[in-house]
Amino acid sequence: MKKHSLNTQLYLTYLICFIPLFIYGFYKNGIRLYYKDVIGALEMFRPILILVSGVTGAILGVIIREHKNIKDKNFNLLNKCKECVVEAILTVAILPLKTNPLIVFAVTCLASILLYKIKINKMCIMYIVIEGINVLIGNNNFRNPYELSTVLNYDAMDLFLGKGLGGIYATSIIFIIVGAILLSFNKLYKKEMVYSSLIVFLLSGAIFYMIKGDYASILPYIFGYNVLFIMVFISPCIYSSCYTVKGQILSGILIGLMTFLLSFITLYTSCILAVLITSLTKNVLDRIFVIK
Repeated sequence: MKKHSLNTQLYLTYLICFIPLFIYGFYKNGIRLYYKDVIGALEMFRPILILVSGVTGAILGVIIREHKNIKDKNFNLLNKCKECVVEAILTVAILPLKTNPLIVFAVTCLASILLYKIKINKMCIMYIVIEGINVLIGNNNFRNPYELSTVLNYDAMDLFLGKGLGGIYATSIIFIIVGAILLSFNKLYKKEMVYSSLIVFLLSGAIFYMIKGDYASILPYIFGYNVLFIMVFISPCIYSSCYTVKGQILSGILIGLMTFLLSFITLYTSCILAVLITSLTKNVLDRIFVIK
């Protein structure tokens, strides 16, 4: 099977895996809030509006970037858009609900125009830019209106099912695990990188809180802050992560360790920063394991 065919299959699998996360995220941050009388009917659709803004921005960016080629009979807009659209969707998934849709639209559009040739993780850059703006205007709280209005104590099952804090579409741990399993069947999905990063992060977090004697914090730390979603869906980007298997394992270990260490400074951005830093070193890591 040709590589571009596997490439297309991988992006389709990403979209398929995102569907249950989308449904749950819309329920948690839209429908449920409406029926609890926390928001109005129009505000219920805010999660969808933010997602549509990201996708529309990505597509418009591709059209602007490729405007000279659109009239060509061999030009395939869908093929050009697939990567940018999936990256926009995954970036939106880890954003807070209060994010301004216009900012998401502008950032994803500019990323499609300006960043399509770079070999570092574009989703990390988009997230950092959007969250930087959120911080400046005070929209960086990851609690939805209902979570802000009350004190919630989640047990392990609540966290596993997705009731904990996190991005709009990134809190359901069970659906993230199912997504990782499905994606692992595609040859281009870098599962060695994903599994090594997950193992190192989970062990680091669990051991740290066990040594502290703070057992109640282990699951919220592991299941929160978008970390598992980022490691499963965002870190193994085809073009911005290692190609060699050993390079993937090493980069996964680095991501796991850096996420753990950076979490003492910034919880929600620790994993994104770890993935971004590792994507900058992918060529060096690959060269270590290439037989000359």
